[in-house]
Amino acid sequence: MTAARPPRPPPPRRRVLLRASIALAILALVGATVGLARAWLWATLPYRGYGASSAIVEIPPGTGMRRALEILEGRGVVRPFGQSRSTLRACRRGGTLKAGEYHFTRPMTPLEVFDKITGGDVYFHRVTVIEGLRSDEIFALYVKAGFGAVEEYETAFRDTGMLRGADPQAVDLEGYLFPDTYSLQKGTTARAVLAMMVDRFREVLGPSWMEAGGARGLGVREAVTLASLVERETARDDEDPLVSSVFHNRLRLGMKLQCDPTVIYALAMRNQYDGNLRRDDLRIDSLYNTYRYSGLPPGPIGNPGASALRAAVAPASTDYLYFVSMNTGRHRFSRTLEEHNRAVWEFQKKPFLRSAARRPS
Repeated sequence: MTAARPPRPPPPRRRVLLRASIALAILALVGATVGLARAWLWATLPYRGYGASSAIVEIPPGTGMRRALEILEGRGVVRPFGQSRSTLRACRRGGTLKAGEYHFTRPMTPLEVFDKITGGDVYFHRVTVIEGLRSDEIFALYVKAGFGAVEEYETAFRDTGMLRGADPQAVDLEGYLFPDTYSLQKGTTARAVLAMMVDRFREVLGPSWMEAGGARGLGVREAVTLASLVERETARDDEDPLVSSVFHNRLRLGMKLQCDPTVIYALAMRNQYDGNLRRDDLRIDSLYNTYRYSGLPPGPIGNPGASALRAAVAPASTDYLYFVSMNTGRHRFSRTLEEHNRAVWEFQKKPFLRSAARRPS
């Protein structure tokens, strides 16, 4: 029988410490590797945690990285991660954050998100102003879109200094708020909005338009006023020069313009327009009532677009003095009152009588 082997003596203390150190180092290396892998995956994998197709996130002025991450995580733009700030700094994304609204429409990595914010790629709201609107109607559009209050627009509206002397008689900006689609960053003031519209007016028309008006004896105010009448009378650009020719011919002959939209404007200024124009309304005592007063009204009745503005200084060469709606979006133009009366019967009175006859008693 073989004799039992004596027990092995315990390893020296130094050897135990060395093995422990190696084990700890391996664990630390594994931990660091795992941590780096998690950080790398967090920073480079696209993410979208918001349910809608897009998200608009506001970064307020003075927001630091910690607060920005809280906002972005709360809105589902960035995946929550305990080492997010240190990871971003390691990836050199610690720049100054630009305040504003940011629009996210696809999964993005945190690096892409912070590149967007530090680069100031803010979201712009688009507001479309159609031709012919009165200024109070334009203000309502901007207020509804979240840009300022009505009172702010009314105050800025009276700042005729924006016209830089183009219309010395102007008491407000009516007629000079150019219809277009405007891209606005959140926080844009009412004054900045109106200044942008006035600048667009100058940009589109230029000195040549003013010179063309002057050649016809029209100052800037007269030309804009005439254009505003043209704009409200027809929605078709190809009819603008024809309508303009009627007004030019009437002005030359000293005839009243008899333009319904001027009466509507006079009523609207007094908060008396309910969407219907009645025969009695044509007698309202207002300098804007072109049924009662000859010549152009004192100022624009709305904000005309480019086509109407150009037609005002370049009317068609006609001898038309009248026009009437054909209820098709177009108008019938006439040279004499007799022709006009026949057109009124054909396109207005006769269809009305037919419609009335078909109504149940």
